[in-house]
Amino acid sequence: MPKYLTAGAVVLALWVAVRSGEVWTGIFPGSLVVILALVSYIHWERHGRPWHDWAVILTLLPAILASVWIGVGGLLLDVARTDDQRLVYEVGPGIGLVGLLCTLIAYHGRHHPTDRRAPNRQFSGPGDPDDPSR
Repeated sequence: MPKYLTAGAVVLALWVAVRSGEVWTGIFPGSLVVILALVSYIHWERHGRPWHDWAVILTLLPAILASVWIGVGGLLLDVARTDDQRLVYEVGPGIGLVGLLCTLIAYHGRHHPTDRRAPNRQFSGPGDPDDPSR
């Protein structure tokens, strides 16, 4: 799943960088998303696809910020666009990138089912292999 989420984020961010025509609200943040998404995926692959990889998660957080900036930067900097152009080059891709990257972070942030630190782990009591009464 990370391969496809990363590919989707990279393609969408490249499209923004190439088509937006605006350095500070399209080219720079789009390029940043591409670089960070690729770096996080390459790191994850090289380290054997670990569960709950903090390096990958922390690498993707600035990419989410850049994606939000793609969505709202044109409005804040008063970039001259029509409503249709704003939807196509800013708001739509920004929302799409945030969704893809948040889903990617959720995937990388999951804990292994046997990890005692996993927040949703349910202990069954006497039948649990970790039960001290056994």
